[in-house]
Amino acid sequence: VDLGYDYYPTAVGSWVEYQVDSLWRDDYTDVLDSVQYRLLVRVEEAYTDMAGRPAFRVIRSTRDAEGQWVPRDVWTTTVSSTAAELTEENQRRLKLSFPVRAGRAWNINVFNTEDELSVAYRDLGQPLQLDSASFPETVLVRNTVPPNQVDNKDFEEHYARNVGMVRKYQMDMNTQMVVVNGQFVIRKKGWRLKMQAISFGND
Repeated sequence: VDLGYDYYPTAVGSWVEYQVDSLWRDDYTDVLDSVQYRLLVRVEEAYTDMAGRPAFRVIRSTRDAEGQWVPRDVWTTTVSSTAAELTEENQRRLKLSFPVRAGRAWNINVFNTEDELSVAYRDLGQPLQLDSASFPETVLVRNTVPPNQVDNKDFEEHYARNVGMVRKYQMDMNTQMVVVNGQFVIRKKGWRLKMQAISFGND
C-alpha cells in the first residue's frame, strides 16, 4: 500500500536548492521591499529527539559574497507513520499527513500557538514543470479557507516524490479602506514568499 512517505524523504545527505523571492509591503509607512537569494536545505544528521523519536537536523544555508554556502539556521524534522513534522524557528508544524490521499485535510499549526492553517491535498500524482526543473509526480498542499476582501491568506506547497518540497507560495496581506485628506484610499500591509527548487541531489 502506497502511503506517500516518499513525498517527504529524510535520507541523510539529501538536499534541495531553491530560488527564494520575498516581498513585504506596508502602505502605512511607505515600505515596499523585496529580496532574492539562493537557499540550500540539506538533511545533515539523524538523532533521537527528547520524545525518543527518530529525528533529523536540517541545515539551511545561503551564499556569502564569495559564493560559498554559509549555514543560516538549523531546523529539525521527524516522520511517523501518520505525519511529517518540521520545527522551523521553534515553531512545530505538521507539514504532511499520511496517508497522502486527495482531499485529506489537517491543520498545519496544530502543534503551535499560531492561527489555524487548514490545508488539504490536491492534484495528487500530477507532474509539475518549474523554471529550472520538472517533476513527474507531485502533490499540492493548499489552504482550504478562501481569501476575503480584507485578509488574503494564501498557502501552497508542492511536494515531489523522492525529493520533498519543490515549490512554495505563501502570502499574508491585509487590505483596508482608509480616509486620507478626505479621500478613500486602499492601504495594504503584509508579505509574500515564493520558493522554487532549481536543483536537488544526495551527497
